[in-house]
Amino acid sequence: MNRVLKYAWYQLIVMLTGMLYAGVSIWIIATYWRGKEFSALIVLGPLALVELFKVFFPLKAGEIEFDERDVTIKTGATLLSFTVFWYVFILSCLIPILVIGNGSIHVMYLGGLLLVAGVLFRITWSIAVIVQYGRGGNGGKDNKQMEGGGA
Repeated sequence: MNRVLKYAWYQLIVMLTGMLYAGVSIWIIATYWRGKEFSALIVLGPLALVELFKVFFPLKAGEIEFDERDVTIKTGATLLSFTVFWYVFILSCLIPILVIGNGSIHVMYLGGLLLVAGVLFRITWSIAVIVQYGRGGNGGKDNKQMEGGGA
């Protein structure tokens, strides 16, 4: 399995597991300890595992980290992730104006907004990389149609 694809799967699994862990933890803390402000920080623990990819999967001798195809796939995934991030971020900023009107919102909403947008960015990036590798990373063309024959 390619290193970039392995990182995408690893990141997707860690992010989804972290969201499940954070949701359960926030529910327990909010229900039994009433520490709603502190409970938002629980999600940061599993997110730190994403950055430990190079520790868990070190680069082996003779293995390349990425090539031109990987750069193209990563660039496309990053562009899609930024697009989704900004749409969600802008909608999340406009929805309180439409719902509340001239009122005020709790300050925890702003921190949660950035946290959700960042998690959504990473999940979108991972899914985009996995989908592009599944399609062959060649713009949706079948490998038999590519120059040089079938892969």
